[in-house]
Amino acid sequence: MVNDLRIKNVVDRFISVEIARELNKDAGYRAEHQLGRIIDYMGDLPEGGQGGNSNGAMIYQVSMMFKEPDDPQTMWTCKAMRFLERKSEKQYKALVAWVLFSNRPDPENECDYHTKERIAVLVGMSRSAFHNNLEAGKRFIAELIELSECGAVCS
Repeated sequence: MVNDLRIKNVVDRFISVEIARELNKDAGYRAEHQLGRIIDYMGDLPEGGQGGNSNGAMIYQVSMMFKEPDDPQTMWTCKAMRFLERKSEKQYKALVAWVLFSNRPDPENECDYHTKERIAVLVGMSRSAFHNNLEAGKRFIAELIELSECGAVCS
């Protein structure tokens, strides 16, 4: 039997990868700032129309991208979550929201965590629909974890 902590670890690892991917999307497209140009040119800015150092700024931004993890466990985690998303988008949303919000402060209710009722509202489901989708999503990921462990032991 797979416990909730192991399921949360799978989903949390997936969320971390998705956050890195989102942050990397804008790399290279951020404009250089005037203050940065002043520092680069030591206060002696070139005349307008010369293009500045936009290529240098792009290269710098690309160099600062987050390296996407490529270890087997993280790759398995991402595949497992994509399988769940294809199986049921509602189960996927419920599971990701539960992991993302259950231990984070809820400023609207001035509480140290989000209740299942509040998470259900955030994902646009009734409490019972959220609960059913969450439990089904957890079961699916738990079964995948058990299958992966069986594969590791059996091979």
